[in-house]
Amino acid sequence: MARRVCVVLNPAAAAGRALHRWNEFAPKFAQAGLATEVLTTSQPGQAVELARHAATSGYDGIVAAGGDGTCREVGQGLLEAGSDTPFAALPLGTGNDFASQAGFRTVAETVAALVQGTSHRGDVIEVCTAGPAPPRIALNFAAVGFAVDLLRQTTPAVKRWFGSRLCYWAGFFRALRHHQPPSLRIRADGVEFADRFLHVSASNLEFSGGGVMRLAPGARADDGRLEFCLITAQTRGQILRRFPHLLRGTHPRLAAARFFHG
Repeated sequence: MARRVCVVLNPAAAAGRALHRWNEFAPKFAQAGLATEVLTTSQPGQAVELARHAATSGYDGIVAAGGDGTCREVGQGLLEAGSDTPFAALPLGTGNDFASQAGFRTVAETVAALVQGTSHRGDVIEVCTAGPAPPRIALNFAAVGFAVDLLRQTTPAVKRWFGSRLCYWAGFFRALRHHQPPSLRIRADGVEFADRFLHVSASNLEFSGGGVMRLAPGARADDGRLEFCLITAQTRGQILRRFPHLLRGTHPRLAAARFFHG
């Protein structure tokens, strides 16, 4: 009997190229004996609702077909449903950091995992904010500061023009022009820091930015802990000189950085 798989597809991923990629890959699911039902999103946040509904519909697996945002939303929906349905990723986005580090680097790896029915437990990050908004999850990292500016400036148009590898560099230089380091108070495991920070992150996975940035060296998604990175405020010239450390994963040795488990 064919395994039933629900594919939650975000056609807007990869600056609108995800739908074409899915149409190219879909026959591989059928050839492997997977019966797929495709649910397509039309707006941000909809994948949460679709995954929550699919979690109670008896599927053998649910696939987030898109980028990191799609994976986060599908994971959110499954957790809200309290479901143990296996969750896979099909890397159709720009960065695909979660997919690549969770063992779904190619469509072949995604199909193989679904056919074999193998699964592994992993950690997620719960993110709570002030106000009435319910908690959200992050699969890769949660951050405040320059990383947020960088991602905000890596717009769909930037992704189309520069591609998956160079778009984050373009976002970096766009963010650098207007970045203002916020004043923050950070508490973790009884330790407190208060300062103006360039970057603060709590990471679950090692690489970010399409595998370009080794933001959290040694991070693992199944060890029950987070890797915290705090970098105090820097001048624009210092940011330019020290950004390569974030790419190589050597930033923990910087005098302005604190890197620890929590």
